[in-house]
Amino acid sequence: MMDPERPLARLLKLFVEGFLLLSLKGSLRGVYLKGEPPQEPLVLALNHHSFFDGHLVWLLGRRARRPTSLLVAEENLQAFPVLSLAGALPTGRVREALRRLRRGEWVAVFPEGELRHPGALGPLRPGALWLAQRAGVRVLPVATRVALRGFEHPEAFLLVGSPFSPEEDLRAHLGGLLAELDRALRETHPRALPPGFREVLKGRRSLEERVRPLVEALRR
Repeated sequence: MMDPERPLARLLKLFVEGFLLLSLKGSLRGVYLKGEPPQEPLVLALNHHSFFDGHLVWLLGRRARRPTSLLVAEENLQAFPVLSLAGALPTGRVREALRRLRRGEWVAVFPEGELRHPGALGPLRPGALWLAQRAGVRVLPVATRVALRGFEHPEAFLLVGSPFSPEEDLRAHLGGLLAELDRALRETHPRALPPGFREVLKGRRSLEERVRPLVEALRR
């Protein structure tokens, strides 16, 4: 892994984070959030169904101004080692993850362990609860959906739950939160925001949205 204190590493970190931001803004219509993570060391547990899930973990940490690491498969980091500068950490580096938690940082985990089709929560691995228990921190469930609704580009939704003790049931917390998010999207008009959500990152607007001001100006 690259030494984050080296000048070249700091420069590359700016580039990597810039590309993550451009990817979100250029590919999605927007990112919408409900709830706020507390300011304490946490293990973040998220469902995993979208290419953008890692981007969204980075965005959550950036908004909260908390150093945030995401545990990823070793082969992914070998293919793209610069991602370590944006917080990616190989799943095998458990001691380093614990050190970061004990320093007050966030460590994010996809407990399903793989990218899955959108739907109900899949089988969960115990790593998130184990890390939280060993580090003496709480677990924060975060449900995510990236969906193409009533506009030209997909939209990302994050529903932040309440932190809980690692002795509690992760499936009950994260599965219930994901079901709540899916229900909110299902019951909301595709061109409206579900109640309680707010835009935290503005992305690409549909062609009709970009053209509408011109059409309205010509009508005057």
